[in-house]
Amino acid sequence: MTRKRAKATTVLVLVVMLAMAGCGKVGEKRSPEEWLSLSYSGLAATDQYAFTGSMSIKTAAGLEFKPEIFEGKVVDHQQLTLQSDGEDPLHWNPVQVLEALNNENDAVAISEGPHEPGTMMLLVTEPPRVSKARWEKRLRLQVDQLGTNGPAQDHPGRVEWSKELERSRQQLETMLSTMQAATQYELTIDRDRLLPLKMEEKTTFIYKYAKQAVTEERYTTVRFQSFNGASSSTVQQSLKRGTIN
Repeated sequence: MTRKRAKATTVLVLVVMLAMAGCGKVGEKRSPEEWLSLSYSGLAATDQYAFTGSMSIKTAAGLEFKPEIFEGKVVDHQQLTLQSDGEDPLHWNPVQVLEALNNENDAVAISEGPHEPGTMMLLVTEPPRVSKARWEKRLRLQVDQLGTNGPAQDHPGRVEWSKELERSRQQLETMLSTMQAATQYELTIDRDRLLPLKMEEKTTFIYKYAKQAVTEERYTTVRFQSFNGASSSTVQQSLKRGTIN
């Protein structure tokens, strides 16, 4: 090989390397909104996956309730199961949550906090009116479920039970009329597969109960696994290094 030809080959290699490096930088320059959209699209397009989660409640006074543990499975894009150890029915669909956040949010930012190798983290703020409406619906569903589990019509305690249920409904509506809700999500995404690995939700409620101001926080942590029947190495690492809170 002549010196001129060797020099030309070297230049060609450098150009290719620079082009590859440039492509990598372009990929890393995705906006927070693009990362959110891609993670939602990736999960929506996934045929099969499983998820486990927990929800806990803590009041400003320091009172904590036992966490509610749940798990679900999606096959052929249909949520087949959602089991919970709680008494109240749980209505939670991860694709719907991501879709709602993708369609409407107050802010999306990339978190600089510590995270697993091969992942990135988003902080997504939900509009307060959306949080309020979502929780109003959920709390009313819980009261409605109590109504379906009551004693039989001919049961001696049916009348008193119905009165108590109605008092509970009125108390709930009074609380909801004063309630404010603020929700932020922390979403961990697999950089390569563009799939969500973990989703944490923190909602702070402020409302009045018996004419007293009350502050309450609810934490929900969800971990995804078994995408299309098999966990990726990144997913496995995340699951091994952390447990559900």
